[in-house]
Amino acid sequence: MPAPQLQNFISGAKTSFAPAGLVLFLTFFAYGALVASSDLPLELGLGLTIFVFAIPGQVVLVDEIARGSGLITAGLITTFTAIRLLPLTVSLLPVLRSKNTPKWLEFTIAHFIAVTVWVQSMINLPPLPKEHRAIHCLGFCLGLLLFTSCGTVLGFYAAHFLPSNIAAATLMITPIYFFLSLLETAKRKMEKIAFALGLAFAIPLTIWSPNLALIGSGLVGGTIAYVIVKKEDQDGK
Repeated sequence: MPAPQLQNFISGAKTSFAPAGLVLFLTFFAYGALVASSDLPLELGLGLTIFVFAIPGQVVLVDEIARGSGLITAGLITTFTAIRLLPLTVSLLPVLRSKNTPKWLEFTIAHFIAVTVWVQSMINLPPLPKEHRAIHCLGFCLGLLLFTSCGTVLGFYAAHFLPSNIAAATLMITPIYFFLSLLETAKRKMEKIAFALGLAFAIPLTIWSPNLALIGSGLVGGTIAYVIVKKEDQDGK
């Protein structure tokens, strides 16, 4: 690896030693405890951390395996949880891609694209020259992989003496962090309106149907925000 690229890789890895890495460490610590409490081997839990790298999908898959679900059923359910990451991947790859970015590097980064990587990349990458973004992002992703792997292993072994309610509570750190990070990246008027409306609709939708509250509040809030801003743009012309 050329010296400038190596420097960018190291710079990206250092970026993971921040709140993002700590939050993921604590979340995967709880996930490791979940694997142990489900009487599943550490090798399985760590393998899912490396090859799935998305906590909702991993939690669902561990739960399905612990329940004794068939491979096809578990695979389909996990796939449905991963579909939500497709828009993030499609929107991020053009940001980090340059004309000289090799395909293997794009595919490798695409594997790691989840909410944390997407949010932090949207904040950290635009100021960098395009030819430096992909290798910087790879360093960041591998740094996070180190945090998540260590969290999984330590959580697995700590499960024997850690109160279950404390382990479960650490899983809530990630959605709170996601929300605050997305709020930080909301720069446009449409995004701010969507956040406000999503929060407003979240409570009644949770009361009506908890299983549909998250996707419903996002869909309704985002759609209304789009219509409002679109109408204002048309009126202003």
